[in-house]
Amino acid sequence: MDAPILRCRDLCCRRPLWRQGASCVRGISAAFDAGRFHAICGPDGCGKNLLLHLLGLLEQPDQGEVLFGDTDATRMDVPARDALRQRHFGFLFPVCTLLPSLSVLENIAFSVLKAGGADEERQAALTLAALQFCGLEGEADQPVSALAPDRRAAAAFARAVVHRPLVLIAESPPGDDILVPLARRAVEEFGLTVVWGAAPGSLAAAEADRVLEMRGGELAAAAA
Repeated sequence: MDAPILRCRDLCCRRPLWRQGASCVRGISAAFDAGRFHAICGPDGCGKNLLLHLLGLLEQPDQGEVLFGDTDATRMDVPARDALRQRHFGFLFPVCTLLPSLSVLENIAFSVLKAGGADEERQAALTLAALQFCGLEGEADQPVSALAPDRRAAAAFARAVVHRPLVLIAESPPGDDILVPLARRAVEEFGLTVVWGAAPGSLAAAEADRVLEMRGGELAAAAA
């Protein structure tokens, strides 16, 4: 079994929620092996989305550590942490963040350009590979606003993985029937590590290699 690519130790964090009290993570320690599909399951308000933000370096914990490989990301300064996140992480969110006025190709190319670390020839090759992986070659020049919801979900996935991140963080995105099979293929074909916030009984939970149950800001149980 591969070594963990992502770990957290004694994570504690509390963030206010608009009109909903607060979201909390309480003393969580966990390890996420490379090249596996991990699902964090729990009801709304259990803290799973906050945990995903912490693991994806979008938030700093109030206490504890997030380690990427052997690097303690919580001790990095903001520019270094942002660069690490942009290069090695991809994200899927509950609301589609594609730019509707741009074409599918432009949205995907913009993401690989933002991640950096590749010359123009490599950027073009990565963009084409992402389009092909998601079956979007025929829709590359269409504006995102013209896409059907399932094709928009595929485009969001292509943009999230175009720069070949090592970790994909999925915060309960819509379109499980499209996104989960794509994530499963990415795990198998290029060793992507997936950490997916999932509802109990969802397709993501069923297809995961490992499920972590979360209740009240804590991990209740984990199945290998």
